[in-house]
Amino acid sequence: MATFVVSPVEANTYEYREWEKPQGKEGHAVSSRKEYKEEGCGEILQSSPNIHGASLIPSANGFVLGAVRAYNEHHHLVLRPDDVWLAIMTQFGLFVNGNAEAVRHSLVKHQEGTKELVVRSVGSLHTANYGRLATHLILKMKEHLVDSSLGEWVLPAFTTTTDHDRIVGSVVMMASMKKYFTYKMMLMCGLPSVTLLGTAADWEAIRSRVDKLATFGDVTTKWHALLAPVLDQFVAAAQNKPDVAFWQRICHTEGGGSGPSFLSGWITVFSVFDVDGKWQGDERVIRSWGEETTCEFPVVDLDDVAPGYLTVDVTIDDNGVEHKSVMFAGQMSYTVVEGNSIQPTLSWAMALKESKQ
Repeated sequence: MATFVVSPVEANTYEYREWEKPQGKEGHAVSSRKEYKEEGCGEILQSSPNIHGASLIPSANGFVLGAVRAYNEHHHLVLRPDDVWLAIMTQFGLFVNGNAEAVRHSLVKHQEGTKELVVRSVGSLHTANYGRLATHLILKMKEHLVDSSLGEWVLPAFTTTTDHDRIVGSVVMMASMKKYFTYKMMLMCGLPSVTLLGTAADWEAIRSRVDKLATFGDVTTKWHALLAPVLDQFVAAAQNKPDVAFWQRICHTEGGGSGPSFLSGWITVFSVFDVDGKWQGDERVIRSWGEETTCEFPVVDLDDVAPGYLTVDVTIDDNGVEHKSVMFAGQMSYTVVEGNSIQPTLSWAMALKESKQ
């Protein structure tokens, strides 16, 4: 790091202009861009963490116009290598797009049209890691480039570079090459396969047994209504008639960061009661960043997913000497099988309580 004096002027405190800091609102780097409105955008699925904030000033060019503002109004200027390099690469991208056919022969092997680049990942619309997928698209592009090291040249790789800087560089390169490529991100079920052990009759027995839940009152009747169609799918799969679309809807999560994370998908029908036995199976809406998403299955705060085990106190009379103990039973772990599979583990234990002196 190097800091040096450029002129003897005193640094001024930044004065927000009226339109820069609307009352009660934070600046937003993306939703304020003209393309966001022109393209009919309505939701930001994912982003770097620095696209909005109280001290963030939206600008069509944060580097050039930010430097001009600093110079004109006597503010210190702080620059990272990534800022300067990606400013250069953004300009390069405009050059390429404006002269695509003239420079095609020096950039890509195909001398006409566009090629579609496809990357695949597990996840859903609101859970996929789009930044990582963008970096994977650059790797896919490599085989079609005249200079296979072009991606390494474009992407920042400095001591200050973060993962988000690499993503920015990847998207800048994608945009620079959009006259030669189209891009697709395919999202797939997060379960490569499911194995249902036992026989079809076993799964049919579970489906039959669960009907008794409806005899314990209104709440368990609601639970039965959620469980029954899910267990019907287990039976169908055990009969070699799986509904793949159903298994793709096992779960999805949303949220995180400084706020809560929510779980939905049919797995939540197995978590409709909280740790105190209170019903939490009615919520169907995820509220995040001012948006509402309605879900097919219950929505549960991840912090409210109840333990998969129960405990009970037991007194042991050891030949006239009493000991206090507690028994644990349920799903307190899962096992990694053959290095690439997960299987819930049922276990139990008897634990002796320490004597209170």
